[in-house]
Amino acid sequence: MVNKPKKRKPTLWIVLGLVAVLITLIVVKRATTEDGLKVEAEKAEVRDIFAKVSESGVIQPTIEVPVAPDVSGEIVSLYVEEGMRVKKGDLLVTIRPDDYRSTLERTEASLNSAKAAELQARASVKEAEANMLQDSINLERNKDLYKQEVISKMEYESNELRYKISRSRYESAKLNVQAAYYQAQSAAASVKQARQSLDRTNIYASMDGTITKLSVEVGQRVVGTAQMQGTEILRIADLSSMEVLVEINENDIVNVNLKDSARIEVDAFPDKSFFGTVTEIAYSATSSITGNDQVTSFEVKVKISPSSYASEKKATLVSNSELQIAESPFRPGMTALVDIFTEWEKGAISVPIQAVTLSKEEKDGDKKDDGKSEGEEGEKKRKTKDEKPQEVVYVVKDGLARERAITTSISDDNYIVVKSGLQAGEQVVIGPYTTLTKTLTDSTAVTIEIEKEKKKPWEKD
Repeated sequence: MVNKPKKRKPTLWIVLGLVAVLITLIVVKRATTEDGLKVEAEKAEVRDIFAKVSESGVIQPTIEVPVAPDVSGEIVSLYVEEGMRVKKGDLLVTIRPDDYRSTLERTEASLNSAKAAELQARASVKEAEANMLQDSINLERNKDLYKQEVISKMEYESNELRYKISRSRYESAKLNVQAAYYQAQSAAASVKQARQSLDRTNIYASMDGTITKLSVEVGQRVVGTAQMQGTEILRIADLSSMEVLVEINENDIVNVNLKDSARIEVDAFPDKSFFGTVTEIAYSATSSITGNDQVTSFEVKVKISPSSYASEKKATLVSNSELQIAESPFRPGMTALVDIFTEWEKGAISVPIQAVTLSKEEKDGDKKDDGKSEGEEGEKKRKTKDEKPQEVVYVVKDGLARERAITTSISDDNYIVVKSGLQAGEQVVIGPYTTLTKTLTDSTAVTIEIEKEKKKPWEKD
């Protein structure tokens, strides 16, 4: 009996065949539906890029004058109210003048007395001069008589002594006139001061403007600036010219210059933007404590351009109904956000900020370099650390992401200027963030999932 050879089961071949088919399907599917990493891309475009420094601040009048009295006393009359418009020279406040009027009368009496004393002193000079001349004549006559031995030596010496006494009295009388003159001048100065103090009991407006603050009431006693820091009774401001006071961090202040343009957003006008110009930059810093950190900043004043709120402002009449003052729609103390444009480039090639990253080689080199490299390679790495890291973008072309070295310049909130290494219209990868910064490498196959396109300003959503 002959044994027939056993047939092998086809199970192994079937499994191998199925695996081969599956691999083929995967390769085909990947080739046809998944060409590479899914990424987001956007084209490099020519734009106008404006670098800016942003900070919040407070609106205040460009000119605001605090008014304090020169004299102390009780307020007996108030002629203004908060919000009232006044002209230069208008009477604002009266302080009780009784005491100052009495002082003026007393100094005037002292002045009259001093003038009378001066007149009396001048009369005494005339009398002393006459006596001196008479004694001088007698002395000359007696001198001849003494030479002729008509009178005795004693009588001659007596006449000579009388002349010297009268001459001394004349000199003394002239000095008394000077003393009386200066006393009269001192009394006149006291009268002038007393009259000025009396006049200063009436306080007048020093400029055209609006009463933005009234701090006193009738019957309240105030302290004048003649003794110490006076009581501020009110403030006058020119509300036709307003500015924003902002505090700029020390890291940004070096980029801000006088006459820089600014965009201003006021909380009270949420749907409007206003414009202005930097008019003043402080040279002295102000410091504040935030948590455990000390913040150093500099005050910057940005004047709001009247033309930017021309449609908002309204002309109003002052109290005399003769002068029209066009005031701004803002009030002192309003909060505003200021964007100060420090640099700009027009017609520059730019890409989204998130598209710019560092070269993967430099990142890997930083990770591998432990600071112990030797020879030329180690010296090269140490020099590289002192240089600026190489910025790159990934340009999508023919389904591949190509790493492209670039140099950049200024940026705004969304875009950064590319000075070299990129042409307008080229697509660059902008996301996802993890893919762009960690996964993506040069020549990686990619598929553009979403291509970002910015709407034109005139296009509506």
